[in-house]
Amino acid sequence: MRALEILGATAFTAALYWICRQAQRRIGLSALHPLLISVVAGGTLFWFLPPAWLDAYDRGSRPMLWMLGPATAALALPFYRQRAFLAEHPRAAVLAALSGCASTVAVVWGLGTLIGLPPPLMRAASLKSVTLPVALGLAQVTHTEPGITTVCVFTSGLVGIAIGPVLLGRARVRSPVARGLAFGTLSHAIGTARALEEGPLPGAAGVVALTLSALILGIGAIVLSLLFG
Repeated sequence: MRALEILGATAFTAALYWICRQAQRRIGLSALHPLLISVVAGGTLFWFLPPAWLDAYDRGSRPMLWMLGPATAALALPFYRQRAFLAEHPRAAVLAALSGCASTVAVVWGLGTLIGLPPPLMRAASLKSVTLPVALGLAQVTHTEPGITTVCVFTSGLVGIAIGPVLLGRARVRSPVARGLAFGTLSHAIGTARALEEGPLPGAAGVVALTLSALILGIGAIVLSLLFG
């Protein structure tokens, strides 16, 4: 039964993504990224199916969830290939990560306090700019609900790849390094994957930003947990 659930969940996920990718190509709208469409379509479909189907998919998709760790580590490959060029832009990379992390935390806690969001939700949203394996680890340190953290991380990534290219285009940001740093800083691994679609250099810049953002937010979360328990 376990093997059938894994096979079924994997086949369903791959087929749904392929269908959404074909639909996006036909529509030709960059904001409708296949990953975004597949999440919305899958969530809508499971809404109408019996709960037992969702439970079976949850059990069967756990190996794919585990693969997030190795997949994130594999993003180091484009960084290694472009290490010589990126070593010439350390200031831009560090400033991009610092400004992205600072703005994320400031906006989350500022707006959250203004509209009265509960602190657990704001803590989870503060981790939205790091990739999921790192965010789940930091959720344990900050005593944040893993489920809420997962939703915040995926929402950040999906929204970033949906509207990020449009916003960067309107802002006339054409530099491959700048675009990659923007994707990696604000949309973590999902954004880095989107940057890779534009070329190896934006992808490598995204990896640098992704790594630095995870490091900065990770150190910040650990320090705050030590100070305030």
